[in-house]
Amino acid sequence: MKGLRVIGDYAAEFLVITLLVAASAMSVIFLVPVLVGVTGYFSKELDARRFKDIFTTIGKNWKVIVFYTIFQLIIIVFPVLNIYFFNTHPDKTNNFVLAISVIALLVGTVYLATAPTVIVNMNVKFRQLLYNGFMMLFGSLWRSIVSVLLLLGIVALMLKYPYVLVLTLYIVPMIISKLMKENFYKLKAKALNTSVEQLKRKEKEDDYIDEKGAVKPVDIHFEGAESSTEQTESDCAITEAAEDIYKADVYGQTESEGVMAEASEEIDKTDVDEQNEGDGVTTDVSEDADKADVDEQNEVIASNAESSDSARNE
Repeated sequence: MKGLRVIGDYAAEFLVITLLVAASAMSVIFLVPVLVGVTGYFSKELDARRFKDIFTTIGKNWKVIVFYTIFQLIIIVFPVLNIYFFNTHPDKTNNFVLAISVIALLVGTVYLATAPTVIVNMNVKFRQLLYNGFMMLFGSLWRSIVSVLLLLGIVALMLKYPYVLVLTLYIVPMIISKLMKENFYKLKAKALNTSVEQLKRKEKEDDYIDEKGAVKPVDIHFEGAESSTEQTESDCAITEAAEDIYKADVYGQTESEGVMAEASEEIDKTDVDEQNEGDGVTTDVSEDADKADVDEQNEVIASNAESSDSARNE
């Protein structure tokens, strides 16, 4: 399931980034800002990046992007036009003009590879951008050479095989942003006298913890969200099981108490009935005794009266 989700994320990225870069390339003037925005987008991990990061990056750095765009249009567009379309200079100056155009195109290509990473990761002005963009080459020469060759390959495809160019508009910016980010880490680690691994670890911690040590309210990663969801489901299952056990205990206890209450009531009723029967027997015996006493008393009175009458007659 996770593999399918990753494939879907990359497919969506390919479609959106390709269309966005192609549209900006057709407009020419928006190509450089979009490449800066795409670099900011690829600077984050797959689970953390959002398409709005492209436009957020452009908005945060729009001042330096304006000057950088003008610089790139001059140093790349005009040499390309001069080499491939306006190559009508006299023979004596033609080679010189072509050499200047090639050098300018090469310089523009270098800054097209390095400057977006500098803009995304550093708060610089245009002059600082030119200096730091050049210094980025020395983070790793082989990574810099690969990045420049990829961009020159795009230029060649754009002029010779424009239909194949569509397949490169996603993968090439992603590769270059990754390579230049590694160059940036290496130069920054060297300046801070630390290792690249420690620098990356510190940066990852800074993404989640602010200056006061509190967790930042950033977007949740899918893996963390999945583990959190699994933990929540587990907690819910445990809670439900505990509730069932508690209900069973309460129900059992209630039934037990009900049985005990019924037994107690039966015992109480039995005691009351026995007590009532005992009271009834006692009452009957008392009444019989009282009746016997009254009969004996009446007999004595009658006997005395007869004795008195017989004495009077004599």
